Amino acid sequence: MTPSPARPISFACAGALLAVSTLPAWAQESPQDTPAAPAKPAEAAPTDATSSATPTHFVAGLLVSSGPKYAGGEGRSTSLRPAWAIEHGRFRLSTARGSAIMGHGLATVDIGSGVSAALIDEDRWRLRASLLVDNGRDEGDGPRLVGLPKVRATLRARLGLGYAITPRWGLGLSVAQDILGRSGGSQWSASMGYTMHITQQTSLNLGVGASWGDQTYMRTHYSVPASAAPRSPLPAFAADAGLYSIDAGMDAMTALTRSWVLFGGLHVAQLQGDARRSPITVRPTSFSASIGLAYRCCR
Repeated sequence: MTPSPARPISFACAGALLAVSTLPAWAQESPQDTPAAPAKPAEAAPTDATSSATPTHFVAGLLVSSGPKYAGGEGRSTSLRPAWAIEHGRFRLSTARGSAIMGHGLATVDIGSGVSAALIDEDRWRLRASLLVDNGRDEGDGPRLVGLPKVRATLRARLGLGYAITPRWGLGLSVAQDILGRSGGSQWSASMGYTMHITQQTSLNLGVGASWGDQTYMRTHYSVPASAAPRSPLPAFAADAGLYSIDAGMDAMTALTRSWVLFGGLHVAQLQGDARRSPITVRPTSFSASIGLAYRCCR
């Protein structure tokens, strides 16, 4: 997923977020690829109450990534940061990439960072609600932003719906709303993903997506208000609601051992409509890449 100014979607695209499962990568095989296990003799039900307790899944690792400082900007940034996630029952707390690692190959939409809860968790349908931080943007992210109003950080409430067409194909829809009234507006996204199991330990995810913004979101992120004229040389521009980005991406992950996984991704995004026509946009097409190593387990 390619980074966007608000960062609630990543597809990368591209791409924004519902987990189908948290099984490790070495167990990710479609039903038709996995032979049926032989029947086992019936066993007595365990008497230890802890044996039936809900397991806690977690993943922790480091990620090196490179991408644009803001969608449409000319500057790039490279960073080393943690990628982690912890999940207990229906609840998950994570960074965006940590959540993707935990559900790699099984997610129909990107869950994103923050805290989330599974409202529906069935064979084909997933519905998840989450709260995530939108980091905003300031003048330091690019020379064209000098003199423009700061995009303030805010908290977004997000609802994501995923549907598994087949064990390999999935669809996702999501909506995210600024709930602090900081002119963040609303965003919508749609995505389609395909999971390819190269080996029992290695999987490849391919996906495409699109994002829309309401007028508030577009005005905040892509407009140049007339009031900025004294400090900004850019012409005044008022962005309207509509499609603002399309993206595509490829993510791969391989299990080095039962617990250690190596992962990486390549993503491309292209601004559309008023986001592309905005005076703050220098490069409408952007690329991002990442690679990392993580440990995951359940207790």
